[in-house]
Amino acid sequence: MGVALHGNLRDFGIGEVFQLIGQQQKTGVLDVAAENVRVRIAFDRGGVVWGETMGPYEHAALGDLVVRSGLVKPERLLALERAVQDGEGDLRTLLTTRGDLGEAQVQEAVDLLTHNTMFLLLRWTQGSFHFTAQPVMGEGDTAAATPAEQILMDALRMVDEWRTFDADARALDTVWKRSDAFDVFRERAEGESPKRIELARRIFEGIDGRASGARLVDLARISEFDGVYWISRLRRAGVIEPLARVSAPARVRARLRFDLFESLASASAVIPVVLLGLALAGLATDSRERPELAAGAALAQQGDAAFARARARAAVEAYRFAHGAWPKDIATALAEVPGAMATANPGEYYFAHRGDNFVVLMPEE
Repeated sequence: MGVALHGNLRDFGIGEVFQLIGQQQKTGVLDVAAENVRVRIAFDRGGVVWGETMGPYEHAALGDLVVRSGLVKPERLLALERAVQDGEGDLRTLLTTRGDLGEAQVQEAVDLLTHNTMFLLLRWTQGSFHFTAQPVMGEGDTAAATPAEQILMDALRMVDEWRTFDADARALDTVWKRSDAFDVFRERAEGESPKRIELARRIFEGIDGRASGARLVDLARISEFDGVYWISRLRRAGVIEPLARVSAPARVRARLRFDLFESLASASAVIPVVLLGLALAGLATDSRERPELAAGAALAQQGDAAFARARARAAVEAYRFAHGAWPKDIATALAEVPGAMATANPGEYYFAHRGDNFVVLMPEE
C-alpha cells in the first residue's frame, strides 16, 4: 500500500487534490488533518464512497451520528463498540447484522455523514493531506460513489449560498421558538416540491423553545447545510424567531455510559436511606444496645459501596473513550471524573463529536 500523494493545503488546494484523484480514477483513502480535526474520505475509482471525521476507531463518527439522530440508544452503541473492540466486526457492519438498523438506514446515515464531512473539508484552506492507495469499504459499487467533480461543484455552490443564510441560523447554538403555524410557511413557499417542504416540516416540528439549531438538524436527520437553509427560510417567512444562544455547556472529553446516570438515579433513591442510617448511627451511643441502628449503618455501607463501584466502572470506561486506552489503575480514571451531571431525566443528555473525541452535552435550559 504505497502513498500516492501527500502535501500541504496551502500549496495544493483540496479542490486540486480531488480533481487529481478523480481524473486518475484512484481507489484509496485520503486523510486530511487541520488543527485538532482529522477527516478521512474513501474513493473508489475516483468517486467518493464515504467520508467522516476520525474518532477513536473506524466509523466512530457514524456511531455518533446515529445516536444524536435518535436511531440508536447510547447504551446500545456502547455495546456495539465493545464488540468492535473485541474484533467482532466494524461498526457499520454490526449495525445491520445485529438488527439495530436496516441496510437502507445505515446507507442513509453514511450519506448524511459524508455530506457533512465534505462540506466541512472543502472549506479548509490549511492542513496536510495524505492519500494512500488501498481497498475501501464499498469498493466496486459504482452507484454508491459520487464523482469527485460533482462533489466540487456542489461544494462551491454550498459555500456561496452559506454566506446568504440568516446569521442566527448559521450559528447552530441559537435556540428557536415558533411564532406562527407551519401552514403559513407552506403558503409562502409556493412552488416548492412536497419533498423539500417535508425537510422544512422536520425542522419546524423540532422547534420547542429549548432546542438549538444543531439539535434541530440532528433530530431532522438532514445535513447541516440543508438544516441551516430551512431554518433561514422559516425565519424569513416569519414562522420562527430566535430566543438566545445556548450557554456553553460543560463538556466531558469522553462518552460517559448512560448506566452511570442510571446508577446515579438509583443512588438518589438510596441516599435518603443512607443519610437516615448515618443520622441514626450518630445518635447511637452503642450499636450493640440498639441493633436497629446497626442495621441502618450496614445499609449505609452497602449503599456507599454500590455507588462507589458504579462510579469507578463508569470512570474507567470514560477514561478509555477519552484516551483510547485503559487507565493503569482506577485512581487514574477517577481523577478525571467531572462534577455531578445527572438529572432526573437521563435522556436530556446527548452526544456530539468534537475533533477526535466524543463529548456529552448537558441539557439545554
